[in-house]
Amino acid sequence: MTLKKWMTAGAAALFLGTACPAPAQAETAPADSCYLFAFFSNNSPYGEQIRYALSDDGFNYTSLNEGRPVVASDTIALKKSIRDPYITRGRDGKTFYMVMTDMRSDEGWQSNDGLILMKSNDLIHWQHTAIDFPTRFPDLPGFDRENLHAVWAPQIIWDDEAGKYMIYYSIGRHDWEYPTEDPNFKQPYFKLFYSYINDDFTDITTPKLLFDFGTAAIDGDIVRNPKTGEYVLFFKDEGRSVMNKGFRTRQGVMRATSQRLTGPYSIEWRHLQKEGQYPVEGSSVFPLIGSDEYVLMYDCYAQGFYQFCKSNDLQHFTFVQNTKTHGDFTPRHGSVMHISAAERERLEAWSALSIAVNRLRTRPVPTLTLKQLKQRPALLEEAQKVLDTTTDIKALQDMTKKIKNFK
Repeated sequence: MTLKKWMTAGAAALFLGTACPAPAQAETAPADSCYLFAFFSNNSPYGEQIRYALSDDGFNYTSLNEGRPVVASDTIALKKSIRDPYITRGRDGKTFYMVMTDMRSDEGWQSNDGLILMKSNDLIHWQHTAIDFPTRFPDLPGFDRENLHAVWAPQIIWDDEAGKYMIYYSIGRHDWEYPTEDPNFKQPYFKLFYSYINDDFTDITTPKLLFDFGTAAIDGDIVRNPKTGEYVLFFKDEGRSVMNKGFRTRQGVMRATSQRLTGPYSIEWRHLQKEGQYPVEGSSVFPLIGSDEYVLMYDCYAQGFYQFCKSNDLQHFTFVQNTKTHGDFTPRHGSVMHISAAERERLEAWSALSIAVNRLRTRPVPTLTLKQLKQRPALLEEAQKVLDTTTDIKALQDMTKKIKNFK
């Protein structure tokens, strides 16, 4: 099953409250100015929606839209919730892509069967397709509704050999579960698979095995090392701690390398995160602007912070800081890409109008005159049309001023 239509970020915000990232792959990308972080917020249905934050340095972020969603999950996802958004710029320098898990965690951690593809020219208005694997691949053994229990954390990368975007993701199946040191518990076994995406960014090819860790592995993030030409796969060793070829897994970030994008990958039997016994997940790697260094970030979800490290060889990482998640910035498993100054200005103008619309919409009735009560619906409708149909910065700014001057 696929579900395709266009969605406006501004409309979503009003309704709801109302990688190597592409710069390294792009042919004609605009000059990089700052960092855009796309993420979901928590395990509630409201938290499982796409949010944005901006940063000047890649380590410290400020939320857009006061931390509210930028796209409503119930308009794009079969499960009405999403997780793990991965955002990137296309090779043409002007098209943006986002892929994510189609999942609602309050239905259970072994309850989702698909992912979502999204495409945009402005980071605000998005085309989307939801893909349900048992329906899309009815003849694929083991991928039926009863046996498939998870399709997690998709990401994309351009494959020079194939001349297409490759999407890769974690698959969990009930027939792969394996025993752990707890005799009463079997661990869900996740392996990484890949497909290719069609030119319209609306469909994928039959899944093929990309990486089998030997025990559960999720949250793959592939970067091509510009200095060596090899592909580096970052991933999480998932689930209960077990012995895997003499190595003790403990829900940490690991690394594997290959000369070809589709493998085979050679595993480095070590964890990359700063020493500590807390679990981490959702690693994402991106280059620092104006530098040959890369940032490795990951979600320390049990500790209440994101941890950032950096490297100039994509192999040895040094700790930089823990960025606390609090207030309207509470990211869970997300990704970061570079954007230009003009793209930032557009997003900030959209955010300002969305905030103004939300404040007017939720303004208590006793604070409004009878004239304002009568005029408010028309003004909100006008503002919503601007959010839905334009990305012109001046039009967004003018509409924001009109709302703020509402009397």
